[in-house]
Amino acid sequence: MKRRNLYILTAIFSLIILFSFYWIFISSPKEKPAVISETQSVSPAIFPDYKDVTIPCNIAPLNFRIDVPVEKCFLQITNQHGDITEFYGTDKICFPEDEWKTLLNGNSGKSLSLSIATKKDGKWTQWAPFDIHISKQTIDSHLVYRLIEPGYEKWHIVGIYQRDLESFKETPIIRNNMTGYNCINCHSFCMNDPSQMMFHMRATYGGTYVIQDNEISKLNTKTDQTISNMTYPYWHPSGDFITTSLNDIKQFFHSVKEKKMEVFDLESDVIIYDVKQKEILSKASIITKEHFETFPSFSPDGKWLYFCTAPAQSMPENYNNIRYNLCRIAFDAERKEIVHPIDTLVHADSLSSTLPRISPNGRFLMYTETAYGQFPIWHTGAELRMIDLDKKEQVDMSQINSPDTESYHSWSSNSDWVVFSSRRDNGLYTLPYICCIGEDGKPAKPFLLPQKDPNLYDYLLYSYNIPELTKGAVEIDPYQIEHVAKNKEAEQIKFK
Repeated sequence: MKRRNLYILTAIFSLIILFSFYWIFISSPKEKPAVISETQSVSPAIFPDYKDVTIPCNIAPLNFRIDVPVEKCFLQITNQHGDITEFYGTDKICFPEDEWKTLLNGNSGKSLSLSIATKKDGKWTQWAPFDIHISKQTIDSHLVYRLIEPGYEKWHIVGIYQRDLESFKETPIIRNNMTGYNCINCHSFCMNDPSQMMFHMRATYGGTYVIQDNEISKLNTKTDQTISNMTYPYWHPSGDFITTSLNDIKQFFHSVKEKKMEVFDLESDVIIYDVKQKEILSKASIITKEHFETFPSFSPDGKWLYFCTAPAQSMPENYNNIRYNLCRIAFDAERKEIVHPIDTLVHADSLSSTLPRISPNGRFLMYTETAYGQFPIWHTGAELRMIDLDKKEQVDMSQINSPDTESYHSWSSNSDWVVFSSRRDNGLYTLPYICCIGEDGKPAKPFLLPQKDPNLYDYLLYSYNIPELTKGAVEIDPYQIEHVAKNKEAEQIKFK
């Protein structure tokens, strides 16, 4: 009994000591630089790099780490009226969410000047200021992505998640530990609408899952007339159709450090699926043996089907010789037919074009350009390109690209923002970058998705795959998806 009481007293004493240190820490005075010992003509290195970026007026706090030797730091933010707001930190600046929202709301359409002073060995250094520009244009409230280990040849936990961009709240839409640790991939939304969604499950509980009006359909999309299940999807703006490629996908791995892996098709076609009738429209599909067709998308008015195509070649021996044209063909939604001829927008001369995405206002066509093939995510030279469809000319995209891979991209519903996958930070993990697109189409400096802890990207061992902006949260419950996956047989679709 005495020993037990001693343990209790020791535990209580330890808690008192712990809370005492905590109280001393939180009640210690915030320190301003009394004397500046050194002045730098440049601003300090920070991560993420938020210097001179343009951000939405509804984005979560841009917390950042100071990447110079530092014990304490002091930040002054000055608006264009001369009002000053002060923040304190050690090697990180993390903004209280309410104060950050006040800053954004009070300075929409204007710029903020950030001035940092750092303390090391008892001496303060004042650094040159930098700006953050606050756009009047909001961004869609949520970002949906898959988190997966970057190897792609094997996985353990895979999930599709949604992140509230106005805060740091991340919630799962579905995780594969609920469905037998299978592969979950290729989520897609109809015009940024979170209530109209589709994705695939492979292997266990396999099927294509289409969500509309809180109803979940589980489909078997392989037919006797098609080479595979649905692969890379894109919704028609009406919500009545989904265009998707059918791909016989293979992959292999390089043995040199400069290259990691390749993904290629033995065959591929493009089809249009009628959501209501649950059938593939043969008169609206492009199924040939002479060409590989892939990565289709619709124009925002629904009148054009964009896709990538290349002459069929023997694979894999010609994997680095195949180059895709970027094309379009008219689509008649009433007759459920495509209307020839095919119009080639970008010819594959020395480079290959893939992943066409048209801005919701119909003005810009963004795509990925790579040395060869149609799967650029492992190609360090892959870059984003964009055509001004009104002027029929290329837009300068040098501001958005980096020396490493830029690949998947998607538009906001107001056409003012693009989110894209990039490997610019470490060459291995794809991370989501957000970029403002001006009225003239010119991109501003992109910025990395902000996190509550800016060190998160240093220890998160997952890639962000297929970032898609949505106008709200996906309301379907993960347990509803799990129930359908485990208790319903996949319904066989038809080939009309």
